[in-house]
Formats: sequence, C-alpha cells, structure tokens
Amino acid sequence: MKNEKNVVELAPLDPSVGLSSSEVQKRVSQGLTNETNTGSTKTIRRIVFSNIFTFFNLLNIFIAALLIYVGAYKDIFFMVIVTANTAIGIIQEVKAKKTIDKLSLLSAPIGHVLRDGQEREIAVQDIVINDLLILKSGNQISADCVIKEGSIEVDESLLTGESDAIIKNVGDTLLSGSFVVSGTCRAEATSVGKNAYIENLTKQAKVYKKPKSDLMKSLKIIVRTVGVFIIPMGLALFFMQYEGANLLPLRGSLEWGQFSSAVRATAGAVVGMIPSGLFLLTSVALAVGVLKLAQNNTLVQELYCIEMLARIDTLCLDKTGTITDGTMTVRSILEYGNDPKTQAKKIIPQMMATFKDKNQTSQALIDKLGLASKSAIATHVINFSSKRKFSAITFEKIGTFAIGAPEFVLTKEAYQTIENDVERYAAQGLRVLVYAHSSKNIEQKELPNNMVAKALILIEDTIRPDAILTIEYFKTHNVDVKVISGDSPVTVAHIAQRAGIDNADKYISLEGLSDREVIDSAMKYSVFGRVNPNQKKILVQTLKSNGRTVAMTGDGVNDILALREADTSIAMASGSEAARNVSHLVLLDSNFSSMPKVVNEGRRVINNVQRVATLFLTKTIFSIILAIIALTTNSKYPITPSQLFMIDFLVIGLPALVLSLQANHEQVTGKFLPNVLKKAFPGALTVGLQTLIIMYLAPVLGMDSQAQSTLIVVAATFTSMMVLYRVLQPFNNFRKLLFIIMFSTFIIAVLMLPEFFEFKALVPYYVSSGNIILELSNSEKLLLLVLIQSSSSLINVFIKLPGMIKRGFLTSIKKLSGI
Repeated sequence: MKNEKNVVELAPLDPSVGLSSSEVQKRVSQGLTNETNTGSTKTIRRIVFSNIFTFFNLLNIFIAALLIYVGAYKDIFFMVIVTANTAIGIIQEVKAKKTIDKLSLLSAPIGHVLRDGQEREIAVQDIVINDLLILKSGNQISADCVIKEGSIEVDESLLTGESDAIIKNVGDTLLSGSFVVSGTCRAEATSVGKNAYIENLTKQAKVYKKPKSDLMKSLKIIVRTVGVFIIPMGLALFFMQYEGANLLPLRGSLEWGQFSSAVRATAGAVVGMIPSGLFLLTSVALAVGVLKLAQNNTLVQELYCIEMLARIDTLCLDKTGTITDGTMTVRSILEYGNDPKTQAKKIIPQMMATFKDKNQTSQALIDKLGLASKSAIATHVINFSSKRKFSAITFEKIGTFAIGAPEFVLTKEAYQTIENDVERYAAQGLRVLVYAHSSKNIEQKELPNNMVAKALILIEDTIRPDAILTIEYFKTHNVDVKVISGDSPVTVAHIAQRAGIDNADKYISLEGLSDREVIDSAMKYSVFGRVNPNQKKILVQTLKSNGRTVAMTGDGVNDILALREADTSIAMASGSEAARNVSHLVLLDSNFSSMPKVVNEGRRVINNVQRVATLFLTKTIFSIILAIIALTTNSKYPITPSQLFMIDFLVIGLPALVLSLQANHEQVTGKFLPNVLKKAFPGALTVGLQTLIIMYLAPVLGMDSQAQSTLIVVAATFTSMMVLYRVLQPFNNFRKLLFIIMFSTFIIAVLMLPEFFEFKALVPYYVSSGNIILELSNSEKLLLLVLIQSSSSLINVFIKLPGMIKRGFLTSIKKLSGI
C-alpha cells in the first residue's frame, strides 16, 4: 500500500544490503519514521483548566470570597465538597488522556531490519521508509511493505476478520498489523507511521471523547437547569435584602450589618441550590465499582461505561475470542475401510511429528491423536498453505498421505464418492477435511492423481466454557445477542446455535453489500458473516439509531471502529493491544463470564446513585422554592449556609456515601432523571408548603425572624429525614441502624447546639457565659410539632397528587363526552 507522499526517491534496494546509515539518517531528518502521534486532543493543562474554571466552581469561589469578606467563616465549609469534586474530575480525565496517549496499535515493540548488510534489532517506531524488514514466523508486521525476497503466509484476521492465512510472494503487499504464520522474507517498508494501513484504520480511536450515558446526561441537565435559576435569583435576593448605597461597604459602617446579613442569606440560597456532593458521590460509587471489578480481573478504562453496560439491550459479539476460544477441536474421524497400514490413528501422529509448521488444525489433530515419537522416513513434504488447502507427506515404502479440503486433495471422480458426506457435515457448520492415501510419491510439489479417501476429519471451533452460561444470563435479562464475524455466516450461525443464541438461524453474509443494504439488514438478522471493519461500525451505528443501547465485544484491530462506536466496548486481554486500548472494559483473564459481574456493578451504581440523588435534589428543589417564596413575599431568605449542615451531613452526606456503596442488583428501569425527580419533588414541595404556613402564621403568633428561621430549618430537616427514611427502604439491620444514628444526631444537634445554628432554643439552654438563649414560645413549639407530625402525610399526598389529577382529568373527559 504505497503512499506517494511517503516515498523517497531511491535506487533499487539490494535485498542483501538494505539501507545505509546515511540513508536512514536522511529519512529520520525528514520525519519519515514509523513513529505516530499518540496524544489525545487535550493537554493536562487544558484538562486542569477546564475542570477548575467551571460555571459552578467560579460561583462557589465567589460566594466563599464574599463570606470570608464578611467574616462568616463557618459558612464556607461547603468548599470542601467543591474541591473534592474538582479533584476527582481532574484525576479521571487525566487518567483517560493517559490511556489514549498509550494507544499503540502494534503489540510487537521490536522489529528486525537489514542495514549496511547487517541484521539489526530496533524499536518499531525507529523503522524508516524503504527499510528492509526481516520477517519470520510469529512476527507482527510493523509497517506496510512489499516483499523483495522470500515467501510467507500471513494472518490478516486482526485487520479483516478473515481467519484464513494468505500466501504472500515477491511483489505482494503486506499490511501493518498482520502476523506472519509461516515462512521468512525480506520486505521493503512502503508506508510508515501515520500513513500505514493500521494507523488509517484506527486514527479515529485516538481522540478521547466522553461516553454518552444517561447518568452523565442527567447530571448535566441538572446543572444547566439550576444554572438558569441561580444567577438571577441570587442577584434578586441580594438586592432585595440589601438597600445600601455602597455595593461593598466598609467594615463597621452603618450599612455593614445589612450587607453581611444579605450576603449570608443569599449564600444560603445559592449554596442550597447547587447539588455539589451529587457529582462526588457518583464518582465515588463508580470508583468503588472499578475496584470491585479489578478484583474480578476486569479493567475499567472509563467510569461511565459501567452504567451503560447495566442499561444495554443489545450485545454484539465477535465469534473468535468471545464465543470461541480461537482453537479447534476434532469432533470425530469417520474412516472408510479398515486397512491397518493406513489407519488415521496410526499415520496422522507420524505426519504431525514430521511437519515443521503448526497451525490450529494440526494442533487439534495432535490433541486428538497425539504425536508420534518415531515415524517412517519422509521423502517428500508439502507443508500446509491456505492457497493449496492441504498438507502432504510421502513416507518411504508406504506411499503418500494428505490432509486437507476434499475438493483440493481428491480428483473430481474420487470426490464424488464422498461428496454427500462432506456436504452433510459442512451444512452442520463443521470444517470437513479428508485424510487420503496413494501408493505413489509426491512429484514436483504435486499430489498423485490417484488419492483415495481413507477418512473424513470433522473439526469444529471450541466454544468457550463460560460463553453458554453468560449468553443465557443476557437472554434472561432481555438482552438481544447478535454475532458479527469475518467468517462464513453458515459456520458462525452453527456456532451461535451451539452457544445458545436465539434466532441463530437468521444469518446473512455482508460480503459485497452496499452501506444501505448493511443498514437494512441490521435489525432483521442475528448473525452476520463476512463483515469488514467498516460494516461492523455501520451495524453498531444502525442499532443505536434504532434506539438500542449497544455493547460490543472484540479482540482484533478489525473490531476497533465498532468498539469505539458502541455505548460500551469490551475487549479480551488475549486479543490485540489495539482493541484493549480503545475499549471501555478489558477482561484481563479473557473470561467472558466476567460480564454479568460488570452488569451487576452497573446496576449497583445506577440504583444507588438514583437513591442518593433523591436526597440531593430534594434540597436543591426546596432551596429554589424557598428563594421564590422569599422573592414573592419580599422577605429574608430563612436559611444560612451553616444551618444547612444538618441536611448536608446527616441527611445527605453520610447516608449518601454509605448507600452508594451498598449492593443493589435490581434490574434498571426507566430514565435516571424522571425517576429521581418523581421521588424528590414530594419532599421539596412539603418543605415549601411548611414554609408558607410558618410565614402565614408568623404575624398571628408574633414570631420574629429568628423564630421563623428556627421552625423552617428544623421542619425542613425533619422532612428531609422522612425522605431519607423512604430512600433507605427496604430496611435491613444496617440501614435501620444508620437511620437511628442520623435521626438521633439530628435531635441532639437541635436541642444541644442552638447557638451554633443561630436557633431559638427548644428547651432552656445556657451558653458558657451563663446567659440563656432565647427559647421558642409554646405556640411556636406547638406549630413545629404539628408541622413535624404532618410531614410524612404531606409527602404521601404529593406522591399521589399526579395520579389523583390524572384520574380527575380522565373522569371529567368521560363526563363531558357523555354530555
């Protein structure tokens, strides 16, 4: 694969000498090396900048600065959560950047080249254009080349998905990323670095992009929605409560007290509206999931993919490495006749001992029949090649024996005698080989023309022992399983049937189909054969465009475009480094059965974050409601940042942290945000209603602003405790103990720390100076008791209210239609 921009004018290359040192240096100076730019699009400086200088961070910093300016130091503790959120965000994105920067699509770091007539071992990135590569069996080809001397067989399955090896001779092109199966050659590098085939195939994978998850999307919607309210409300609250002429009055001036009070009240409203800890708890829950999966040999390279895998409804599998383990198994050997001299179990072990090159088929035969310690003398040997489709040996005094594709080993007449058997077993998805014999010798690498079939060898792919149970798990959880492979669709379909995949009989070959035809087939079939890398990507895109949440597994370079397109991508560690680096998840032990554990971790994360988000958004929503009430009634915002401590730590902070780590494998249903809002609104509306009742009765009961603030904060905290009570259900011993501790701490704090919270005392309370703190009147205590007792009932009313309104509306429509 030549690229004109990447070729230097050169005299014909001498295969016995290669490039000279001066020629190599010239190419290095021109940048014509095999080095690639592996960096992601974001620098660490940019990552740090973008995480620190966010809208809410700047707003929080501004509020903290104002609180410090007015001396309200105990009100700035919220910055601890803000700082933790920012740090976690930076760490996660830097980690993602480093993962992408390490992306190297060649798993062989060392190459062998001929320079100045000597073989040298160099780093792959130091190969230059026109270098003469020395390639041997087992090598990965590190640059696009043209063979100058020798002949090899190459495996391009990681690039094309085709499992058959291909013979390459002088003048043929070799693609970077493929492997040498057998033979040796010297090949000239024609395209290196970013111009190589493997680099063009995978360059899309080198740009980091954050995953699309419902959880991340919902969190962003929450941020944007709160952002719409927060600035205008904050400014309106401040200017409503501060009427001084100087925007920043001097400390000790007449306007200072009013200014300080306005800053604290406004800060209480704004800080209450920002659900800062929600992002921290989400990250912690995901991080714990990563650690748990690591203990089960699963590497998580992107946090949010855990959530996405929990939501998948379509799983796309690549046959090799997921359903099968990449090896072959001899299912049976069907012999024709019983001549003891030519029996398969006697001759085949001798043939396997004589052949130098080993492949999957020969290994399967060795596993079945063993390897002879002694064999007859071989006079002629033909090693297997995918072009010949057979291997053969002439043993002295015994004759010629061949193993291979029946139509290539036998004459047409001889093949017709076993044709029905061959076709019957091939239709079952088996690979059918013939074991044949002739008394004549091999001549000029050609088989005798009188080969006679002695046996049929039936070979099948080995199904991974964990694949069947894992596929059954996904089936029982309503996940549609599809198989996408570069192999024959008939073979793949039978393998899919053996693995227990539903609708495996619905298969199609995508070879030669247009993009439009591939798109049309995506929803109709379950098994896709002869699929190229771009078609895999199109299939995933089409499934997603039809509303599916898609997970893709793969192990080769030919999978990476589809892996990157999938909502969640899973690679086997035994596959290519390229697939591992671009995937969200890597199964380090290549154990397909790890996937249900990943799904369960995703469910734990989503279900638990959904629980704790209810607590956070209850506070956010009621803070917005209280701000609206304060603005519409032209009254002071009733809660300062320090008075939010009980809700922040006893209702949200500690319980949320504990809940986020609890086991929870319930199936995920519905969307994150609607589920959370449905649970958060009743508690928030209850706090809003309680506040209105307190403000309405304040003149009647003669309450001052401190008494109103005390009642509102205590009632709001108690209502939040009722929300926590519901979130903790179903109760176990641990959750019961957690609630008892939090509720008891709340009662103690209200009774024992009125000075810290700037409350009126509920019981007689003396400070250290001996002075008594003002106590709530009996009527105020009675009102607080009524509000507390009604909290749970009000929450129930607001939970049922949408259903009641809907039923009432439908009843009205029916009555009107009857008229």
